[in-house]
Amino acid sequence: MKAAVYYGPRDVRVESVPRPSAGPGEVVLRVRRCSVCGTDKRIFTHGQKNVVPPAITGHEIVGTVYEVGSGVDAQIAAGRNVVVATVVGCGTCIYCRRKQYNLCDSFTALGYDYAGGFAEYVKIPAVAVAQGNIILIPPAMSLERAALVEPLSCCLNGQEYLDAQPGDRALVFGAGPIGMMHAAILKTRGADPVMVTDVSEERLSYVREFGLGKTVNTAGGNAVEKILEAAGGEKFDVAITANSVKATQADALKLVRKKARVSFFAGIPKDDPVLGIDTNFIHYNEVSVFGCFASNLKHYHQALEMVLSDGVPWDRFLTHRFKLDDMVKAYAVIEAGQGIKTVIDCE
Repeated sequence: MKAAVYYGPRDVRVESVPRPSAGPGEVVLRVRRCSVCGTDKRIFTHGQKNVVPPAITGHEIVGTVYEVGSGVDAQIAAGRNVVVATVVGCGTCIYCRRKQYNLCDSFTALGYDYAGGFAEYVKIPAVAVAQGNIILIPPAMSLERAALVEPLSCCLNGQEYLDAQPGDRALVFGAGPIGMMHAAILKTRGADPVMVTDVSEERLSYVREFGLGKTVNTAGGNAVEKILEAAGGEKFDVAITANSVKATQADALKLVRKKARVSFFAGIPKDDPVLGIDTNFIHYNEVSVFGCFASNLKHYHQALEMVLSDGVPWDRFLTHRFKLDDMVKAYAVIEAGQGIKTVIDCE
């Protein structure tokens, strides 16, 4: 089969590798689409500890069941289209017993520890199949919408802590695919206004075009002042940092009012992760600050239901499409910050 094989930073080669086969409890999918995540780009540019070359990355997988091993639930039948949950828990720790697989201390993941979806076929290991990581999608759902389920599931996990209510004033830092998904969720839940910031006017133009909220271009500095001016001097009830810029975490705390909920959704570079925080501000103003990492199976099912709705122009989120042979070109587009979401057509 054909696969985009990662050999090290900036060394991805599309080549022929053996097609996997399904053993007991395993399932092989014919990959149809696999979206490119910011983490995939970071692995391409810098590598990652749990991705050992040669490796096949890609975890936002949409596929068709191709081969089913013995002992697998009969519903997972050849020809069914599915999406795949990324995280595989150990199954025994306190978090796995709570079905919080993303918090498992020894979790593994498809596209990292296991071969991923930037290939014509991918094998889903028995432990992931047993955990319920293969999720059937409705026959009428487009492959493109299905390719948004994994990242949207992560956003829904983060939003669970925020509990946005109708009329909440909401602020999203970052107008990439994750920021736009957060804005879409907030708008769907009645937040008003939803304000999205970025330094890229191209990306902000998509926010306006898709009707997801008001925009503020913070290029050139003075972000807090620019946002407050655009907001008419009023602060926010909900704030989400959907970019990997530490300064926006500090800005978020400056821009929220009493009883606000703040999500440090995106991770920041590990060489400088410490943020000085006035904890008295959090204490006296009853501000809640949350983290978020990946998602769980319930969030995939929620995301699947959400992308079935036509209330958000989901199909337009996928602004760039590439064939598997052009994997390196796809990374170049993402590095350049072009468009919103990039998907690989593996057919």
